[in-house]
Amino acid sequence: MPYYLTTYRPLCFTAAGKRAARQHGHPPYIDASCRREPDFESAYPSISTVCHGDLFAPRLKEGDFVAFLTVKLPYPGKEEPHWRLVAGLEVMKRFDTHVDAAEWYRAKGLPLPSNCMVRGNDPLGVEHTAHPKRDLREWDLGYWARTRKTGTFLACKAHYLELCVPPVVTEEQLVGVFGKVPATRNPPAITKEQFSRLLALGRRGS
Repeated sequence: MPYYLTTYRPLCFTAAGKRAARQHGHPPYIDASCRREPDFESAYPSISTVCHGDLFAPRLKEGDFVAFLTVKLPYPGKEEPHWRLVAGLEVMKRFDTHVDAAEWYRAKGLPLPSNCMVRGNDPLGVEHTAHPKRDLREWDLGYWARTRKTGTFLACKAHYLELCVPPVVTEEQLVGVFGKVPATRNPPAITKEQFSRLLALGRRGS
């Protein structure tokens, strides 16, 4: 079964996002956008093509594992740029369309993840994001365009998840695990051992 490493921008990566977390009670390390991608707060955390387009989600299959780091930036508590280890997910269900995914979540009596692009599942208001001055309609239309092109949707199980105070990951630690700092724009496959060693950093730090 393949293992992958990817990054995302958390809500707290901007001053506006920090305010949104405080004012609305959001965990600071959820995704920053009006469509949380990934949506870590769902009972079954979800991955779609909202963020990486067709570069990542279509490659994933049931039983695959994904480790999520924040992008490298200064975060609360440490001024030097670094990463935070936020999640280790296992793909439980793969859907070819967001409609199929919505039916699955609804059959379980669960609210839809915010990155499930179906009618009636509106985006979050910009006041809940890291970019409160963006035009919400234009922002959301871009996500609709991506998901119309590639409708893959993954419902996952969390093996590790820390949205409030995820552990710091340094360049030295990444090099210790991977032998280098891996690029994540096109999320790379990693080994099971690397995945386990990375998650161990989080468990030691929690």
